[in-house]
Amino acid sequence: MARTLLALLLLASTHANAATSDERPTRIPPPLTTELELGYQSLGGNSDSQTLNTRIGGTYLKNQYRHSGELRILLAEKDGEEDKRKGQVELQSDKKINERTYILGNVNYVDDRYGPYFTDFTFATGMGYQLIRRETLQVEVEAGPGYRHQEPNLDELDDDDIVFRDTVDELILRGSAKMTWKPSKTVEIGVRLTGIAGNSNSTMEAEFNLTTDISDFAAIKISNNQKLNSWVPEGLKKRDSAMTMNLLFKM
Repeated sequence: MARTLLALLLLASTHANAATSDERPTRIPPPLTTELELGYQSLGGNSDSQTLNTRIGGTYLKNQYRHSGELRILLAEKDGEEDKRKGQVELQSDKKINERTYILGNVNYVDDRYGPYFTDFTFATGMGYQLIRRETLQVEVEAGPGYRHQEPNLDELDDDDIVFRDTVDELILRGSAKMTWKPSKTVEIGVRLTGIAGNSNSTMEAEFNLTTDISDFAAIKISNNQKLNSWVPEGLKKRDSAMTMNLLFKM
């Protein structure tokens, strides 16, 4: 009798633990994720200069909608005078129409105080397709028509600026490809290719990112940006490049 009671108690305890485990709610990831990047450089000696670059990004996912945006700011001072002041905002909204295909709207605005264009604005729409959807590897491609508006900065115009002296208003074709690969839990590699074709000029921009986690909320991010122009003034190179190293905070 005692053995029977002991067996019943063990069976009831096992059943209760299993029920508790099954009833435990599964953690649902939040719909909004945000990132903050900070990079600073200061040089002294024969030439004093300070450079600050900042990026704020966010993504909101709900049902078949995905909204993303980012703000980039670059400030530079050389020998006590402002040398660069550039701001860029990019917004995109996607709506899924089936498991892999989505429609999109993309807006990109650049305000550059000392660059060849005061204002560089593009709007594009089109279709996107998710080629690969794995936990460690994601690949997407996008394409569609759009519009471009550019206002030349005649005050800062120089012979080494890639710029048309007239205001640009034209139709464009935009294409984009994005890849995110996580070879390990703490390392992420990202590649983004963006091509814009227009009558005035066509560009191909490639951005490569390497992110290494140093904690659950912070990481080191190295970025390399390459931009190729189809037309440049005589004597100039068609390719521009930039490299940054930032601290990335995930919120």
